[in-house]
Amino acid sequence: SEKNGAHSFLSDTPVTSLTMSVPVLRHPHVYHAFISYCADADTSHARTILDSVESRGFTCCFAERDFLPGECTSDVVVDAIHCSKNVILVISPASLQSEWSKFEMLMAVDDSHQRNNVCLVPVLLGGVKVDDLPPPLRPLTCIELMDDFRNTDDIIQAISKPEDTWESLLPVGNLAHGFAWGYYYGYLKIILPDLDKTVRQWRRVNNAEGRMSEKLFLFFPQSCRCRDSIADESSLIKHRGHLPIITKDRAGIIERQYKNTIYSVTDDNGEDYFFAGEYIGVIHTMFEMEQNATTGLQTREKYVQSMRFYLTLKRILDTDPECSKKCKIVFYKDVNNSSDAMPRLICNEIKNQLRKESSDDTTVCMTPFNSPFPSISSPDFARCSLKSSSSTNMVKSEPNIYREESGKTKSVERG
Repeated sequence: SEKNGAHSFLSDTPVTSLTMSVPVLRHPHVYHAFISYCADADTSHARTILDSVESRGFTCCFAERDFLPGECTSDVVVDAIHCSKNVILVISPASLQSEWSKFEMLMAVDDSHQRNNVCLVPVLLGGVKVDDLPPPLRPLTCIELMDDFRNTDDIIQAISKPEDTWESLLPVGNLAHGFAWGYYYGYLKIILPDLDKTVRQWRRVNNAEGRMSEKLFLFFPQSCRCRDSIADESSLIKHRGHLPIITKDRAGIIERQYKNTIYSVTDDNGEDYFFAGEYIGVIHTMFEMEQNATTGLQTREKYVQSMRFYLTLKRILDTDPECSKKCKIVFYKDVNNSSDAMPRLICNEIKNQLRKESSDDTTVCMTPFNSPFPSISSPDFARCSLKSSSSTNMVKSEPNIYREESGKTKSVERG
């Protein structure tokens, strides 16, 4: 049966008649499933799921039981997810509001895409519906857990099924991979190497010292809709000029020109700041494909593709410090925003970068793609590292620690 997008695999099958072999675990997996849940509200439900799954011979990683106190970071969770064949996401109204639960969802989605394996099993509690979920989880088959836990066998079947690739959920194919590499080689690799020098020159000539970062700001709207000008976002943003034109012979075009735009933005105190900025233009193709039914790209798939684009681009730039140090990807929610939301976002990003530059902080970091989680607005959470740890020590500390963009640590309670 199917209800509100959630599915019961075996609703007509008596529990006693269900027999399943336990899949053999192969490196790097040491668990059949990691169970993610909100410790403040859903521990009892999660433990019931744990008992039901392990009673059938499966091995699970369960934070309350398996994470030990100690001096550690949230890399422990990343390790646990990486070492698990599947991730059971126990999703309730409380977990959708919990920063820690959303962090675990984000890490699980990231790991799943790195493997190109649909290994996520969303289990819905407390009236949560598919439309309440972060967009990347919506294409998945969800299990609406019954109050009497009668359908926990659905979870067991989900973690026992043969592996599926994400392409099986993407009818139009993996757009993200080609888009990301094309954007890197066809554009970023050309304009970024000397960009900081040209920005510094423009800053000196236009008396913008202390009010302009050296980085190129690349804006990533959640809808993938890119306006013709960033100034169209708000009257507080104005076009101020361009950086020097880069000329390059490329693909049969002689003296092809690449030009980057300078804008100003006014903060709440009426002071103007300046930035070199633009949208990530290639993602607008996804927005246009979404509008054209013949492309087969639906809204839910667009969210998955855009997230994969971000993660792929991040990994590409991680291998090229020369480029990654010179740009900043800024994700923002562009639906139902007030007119001053974008200027405030840009001002905050500029000021954060200026503080780093003034302190000679050369840390290379990109804000994790948290567009799947529209309720995430905390700047500290937005700077959580996506880098997986190579550690295999399953140690958990309370309160939990995660790394900020500067590399410092900050505590956050699990819940």
